[in-house]
Order: sequence, then C-alpha cells, then structure tokens
Amino acid sequence: MNVKSIFSYKCGKKDPYSIVRNLVLFVKKYLKQNSVFQKLFFDLSKILDIPKEILEKRSNQILFNSYEFEKKKFNNSYNYIRIFYDFFVLIILLFGFLLNGFIYKKNKIKKFDLLCDNIYSEGDLEQHKTFTNYFKSVLLIGYGDLSLKNKKIQFINIKKRIFNYTDFSLKGRVLLLSFTFKILVCSLIKRVNLFSIFKYLIYDFIKYKKFYSEYHGKYYFNYRFYDTNALQNYIFKKHGGLKTSCFQKNICILSLSCYVYTDIFFSLGVEQGKICKELGGEIKTIEPVGSFHMEGKWFKQKRDLSKIPEIDILIIGINVPWPRGCINKDFHNSFYNKFLPWIKKISNEFPNKKIYYKHHSNFLGDSKESKLLSGSNINRIIDDKSLNGTYGWAYKSKIILSFASTMIVELLGNNKEAYFIDPNGINTQWYYGIKKLKKFQLNTYKDLKKIILSKNKNPKIVKKNRKFYCLDSKNTKKRISDYLKKSN
Repeated sequence: MNVKSIFSYKCGKKDPYSIVRNLVLFVKKYLKQNSVFQKLFFDLSKILDIPKEILEKRSNQILFNSYEFEKKKFNNSYNYIRIFYDFFVLIILLFGFLLNGFIYKKNKIKKFDLLCDNIYSEGDLEQHKTFTNYFKSVLLIGYGDLSLKNKKIQFINIKKRIFNYTDFSLKGRVLLLSFTFKILVCSLIKRVNLFSIFKYLIYDFIKYKKFYSEYHGKYYFNYRFYDTNALQNYIFKKHGGLKTSCFQKNICILSLSCYVYTDIFFSLGVEQGKICKELGGEIKTIEPVGSFHMEGKWFKQKRDLSKIPEIDILIIGINVPWPRGCINKDFHNSFYNKFLPWIKKISNEFPNKKIYYKHHSNFLGDSKESKLLSGSNINRIIDDKSLNGTYGWAYKSKIILSFASTMIVELLGNNKEAYFIDPNGINTQWYYGIKKLKKFQLNTYKDLKKIILSKNKNPKIVKKNRKFYCLDSKNTKKRISDYLKKSN
C-alpha cells in the first residue's frame, strides 16, 4: 500500500458502525501492507527490545485517533510541512534522554499491589480512594498536582518523572538518535510525515520505561477504557506486572471503542464491551461489574439532597459539540434539530412541570443550545457542588431523560426508570451493543409525550434485563478487586 494513501482515504458508508469498521480495517491494512512502516517497525523493535507486533498495535491506536470524523480525513500532522518541526522536537527529547543516562543513578524499586492510571482531577482521586481500601499498597498515576494524605496510597505526577533513572543502555540511546535520522530521510523521500506515528512510539517508550524502571505493580487499572496503551501494557508486564485492566467509564461509543488492548475489561453490564473486540481490540476477558462512578458518588457517598428540589422531568446533558462523538452529521442534526426542540416543546406544553436540565460540571457552554432553549421554562444547572453529583438530581426526579448520557444505563441497571431520547432511532453510534434497550429509547415526539402523560403506564424495568444495562453498583469496586486478585 502506498504511504500517501492516507491523504486520499475516503469511506462511502453512511451508518456509524460501517464508517468506524471501515476505518479500523484501513488503519490495520495501511500499517501492515506498507513496506516502509514494516521496515521501520523492525528496526525500532531491535533497538527497544520490544516485539514488532506491539509497536504495530500501538501504531494502530495512534493512527486511528488522528482521524477527524467531522472533517472525514486524517489530521494535518502527516503533512510534509510538519516533518522538520517534529524532527527537531524529537531530537531535543532524545538528546535529553542521552544525557539522562550520565546524570541519574538507579533508585530503589518501589513495589505496589495496584497501579491506577489516568487520575486527572480531585474527583478522580476521590473515586479511587475507596477502591484502594481493598489493596495493601496503591500507586495513583496522574497528570496534575493533586493533594493526597494517606500512607497506604501514593500519588505520582508522571510528567514530573520524565527525568528520573531509566534502565536502558547507552548503546540503545545512541541508536535511537540514529533511528530518528532514518525516519527523517524516509519522510522526505516519501513526502509523508512519518514522525506523526514514530514520535509517539519513542515518547511512550521513554516515558513508561522511565516510570517502570522505578515503580512496579502486580495489577494495572485504567479508569478510562478508551485510553489503553499496547506499548505501556508490554513494558508494565516486562517489569513484573501480572494483569492489565480497564473500566468502562462510559457507554461504548463506536468512535471510542476501537483498538482497546487489555487483559480484563470491566464492563457496566453483561455483553457490553464486545464491540471493542469487533473494532480491532484485543481483550482476554470481559467481566461485568456495575458502575465504579455511581458507587463512589451515590452508594458510598453521604446523601447530599437537601438543596435539590423535587423534579418532574430531569434532562441529563452531554458535552456537545464534541468532535470525537460526531461520526456523521446525524448526531448534531438529531441533537440540535430534534432533541432540543422536543424538550422545549414539552416545557411549553406542560408549563406546570418542574423541568431541569443538568449539565456535567465540566460543561464549557454551548451558545447554540442556549439560543434554542430560550423562551422555555427549563431550569439549566451546570455545577451545583453536590456531593452526589447528578445522581442526587436523578433520584429526586420522576422522569429522567437524556440524549446520550451513560447515566441512563446506570440508572436503569439500578432500578431507576430512565429514557434515551433518540429521534428517528438513528443514534446507533452511542447505544450499539446494549441489549434490551429498545423500549427505553424514545424515537418520536409522540413517544416522549406519552411518557410524560402516562407515567403509571410506562414500561417497567424487567429485573432479568437490568444486568444488560448495568449491574447493581453498591459493591463494584470490591468486585473489581476480587476479580483482579483471583486472576493471577
């Protein structure tokens, strides 16, 4: 396959699954059948002492994530003009890595039962505190300066560990520098910026080689399933790690479910996560456990409901506009032209109903949404500072609606009636693979109005079906810890 074919890639499919599946197949074929990439993978494999197939798997992830669904093309990072910029950035990194070998001495290795990755905020930190109670020693890996006072738990900002000791030979560091010039030559000849993939491979190797040279763990847990890293997994296990795992924090949106590599996929409900295997991923075990987040914010949290009013209709928001969630135009068209007008119409037809629109606390605003909802009696809430988050609002509501929030399946699985508003039934990119969901998807305005008018006649949650939405989440974290410990 021609290296430049990345610039001409087009998909003639219209439905979201076919679009994503076609892209997955192209990515794998592009890297597998290209002699330039294969030769470079082979050379880099020998330098890093990393199997070539691991480098290919990580490259699949990198290449896929560089595709912009909204623009229907790969981003500009592969353009010829970016070659020298990426070359110089990588050269600076590698010179620093070379000097690192002379400056830093080997530290005593610190061993932990559990390594938890992707701790971005105080909220993430709080969620993981109760999880750590089930392990003797835990290292939380984050990307900011977060405060933690617990002798059993240690928090590390991995970005600040870029300059620590690395168990890697001087010869290997010199060969990496030499390899960078080889990438430069190949990029210039082929007029494609190959650094767009190889800079990430090299950066990931340095980052995780440094980290795991000092910190070892039995089990690895990633709170976000869409952030798995095949190269990191390999280095983790090479330094004594037993099992890698990730949690299904969100519904398995098609655009986020590709090239997931992990030993154990902890899912919200039964059979969720299977889609990740269809879309290029490699998962050894899928284990349904319930909602990690719901346990922490609702079941194991002090109830903080005094400031939340009694609500007739709660609408749970999502972060729109969102490029990664927009596989085709159907998503935005459905949201802005159907969903928002429908809930405004409901508010006007039922003026006596107490209607609240609860956004996530990290919602950045949407002027288009504000304009479309103007003139309604909908109360818009962003961050109420409640200890329970949106769960408290949901449990004080008679009817819960959302366009695509994961909370709908969490609530259904925990015996709280909730509905997706899915105009014309076209929002398949979000609900793909969730069984027994159809009667909780409102496809027409008539369906929506019927729910509002006939609360006592609404479809009930069949007990045996709850497991497909989300397992009972009172003890999700214990389920995860128990499964990890018995998986040795």
